[in-house]
Amino acid sequence: YMVKVSFHQKPYRKMLMETYGATVHASPSAETEFGRKVLAADPHSNGSLGIAISEAIEDTAKHPGTKYSLGSVLNHVCLHQSVIGQEAIQQMAMAGEEPDVIIGCAGGGSNFAGIAFPFVRRKITERKKYRIVAVEPESYPSLTKGELRYDFGDTAETTPLLMMYTLGHMFMPP
Repeated sequence: YMVKVSFHQKPYRKMLMETYGATVHASPSAETEFGRKVLAADPHSNGSLGIAISEAIEDTAKHPGTKYSLGSVLNHVCLHQSVIGQEAIQQMAMAGEEPDVIIGCAGGGSNFAGIAFPFVRRKITERKKYRIVAVEPESYPSLTKGELRYDFGDTAETTPLLMMYTLGHMFMPP
């Protein structure tokens, strides 16, 4: 399940997944009970990551033998995202350079953690003097306008409650 607006705006992501055998549905979809509920309330919904996660969890639960590794929201995501920062460190070394500032987007946090955490490690272990900056979209300011509290990582409330800065699991980005 792919957020509907991304499904239409980023066709190559869909194509890549289909190349590896995936079937990709624009979310919200008519494929799941939750997707149908969202579409009944708003037939023109552009979707959200929370809705797509809800649909993927529902679909997985209905198909024995299907596995789903949540790629957003949960803390373990920071581990595989950190490859981005590790590669950035190697590329800077290949260029013979050292960054002064590391900037990463912070929506749910995993993209930011991916670039920043390997550099944070170097700040601690090697006493590097990096300035690390998190930025967020004005349309989804979870850090500056959100509340630090337990919330669901999906719209249907199927994920565990997680401590996070949140605008609420029902928030729909414009």
